[in-house]
Amino acid sequence: MSTPNPLKETQSTPPPPVSVKTFHIAGILTDVYGLDELPQTCKSVSCLWLLHGRLQSKEVMAGVASACINDWKLRRPSGNEVGLLAIAFDQRNHGSRLINALANEAWKGGNETHAQDMFSVYHGTALDTSFLIDHLGSYVLSGPNAPHIDQHLILGISLGGHAAWQAFFNDPRVTAAIVIIGCPDYMRLMSDRARLSKRETYTTSNGAGFFGSNDFPKALISSIQKSDPKGMLFGTSEIQSNPPESEQRRFREIFDTKIKGKRLLVCSGADDKLVPYHCAEPFMQFLKEATSTWYKDGNVYVEDNVYPGVGHAYSPDMLRDTTRFVSDILAGSSSIGGKGASKM
Repeated sequence: MSTPNPLKETQSTPPPPVSVKTFHIAGILTDVYGLDELPQTCKSVSCLWLLHGRLQSKEVMAGVASACINDWKLRRPSGNEVGLLAIAFDQRNHGSRLINALANEAWKGGNETHAQDMFSVYHGTALDTSFLIDHLGSYVLSGPNAPHIDQHLILGISLGGHAAWQAFFNDPRVTAAIVIIGCPDYMRLMSDRARLSKRETYTTSNGAGFFGSNDFPKALISSIQKSDPKGMLFGTSEIQSNPPESEQRRFREIFDTKIKGKRLLVCSGADDKLVPYHCAEPFMQFLKEATSTWYKDGNVYVEDNVYPGVGHAYSPDMLRDTTRFVSDILAGSSSIGGKGASKM
């Protein structure tokens, strides 16, 4: 079973192309967009990491890279010397790193270890992003007068959106994330998918026996609790949108080390059947409530946009919100601040 390319809608009218150079960094082919477009007076560089979807490859992110770089060229205020690079690489077991095609398929595609395979792939992608952040500068901006990389943003689509959630929570150098049709709650997402796929481990117990079964082993749950946003905060328990003060104190300690001062844009399709918004909604309600009330002083900006009539796709409206969000951050816009925001 193949998954449609979520970028198909946005690629119908591609933006003007920008320069791209491919670097070999520790075994990972890494496409860097925008080096030739950096301002001559550039002293500071922001990096936008682009994570593609399942069954896709790094090349599909070229249009997103061009759109963001061209938008920043048009909107960069006079005197602003911040440059923007966009970086794409193949997720594990995708593109140039493909080892086992079946492992990228879902249960309906004949992959009996779908839950383990998908989580391990995008968990690995989040780790790869952090690894490449360590080494990118020594390859692309290595001259004596080279500008300094001073911030990292991450944009992920579908499978890449799941990875973006992890990088946002787990790497302090990732100060902003754009999550496109991704989910912060893997257990809820896969339980819903098992229901729709009529997996026996789900149907025979009405879901009660799914977690801990062969379809979702206990070792997988342990991994989720270490890196999945919902898993780190709530474990296997239900999400509380308004937790008691004792839990707020525990969450505050986690937030202070994970997301304090960061900015987040989440874009979801109201008609998405593959990664439905209702799987992310409880966590998003919790996060928006926290960052607008008892953790308002954490200065976390959360924008949660759900697009009517959009399925599992990166729609033109999502792209417009992406370029606006990125350019506002680079411009230091006051509209991107600590006040929680939601647009439905």
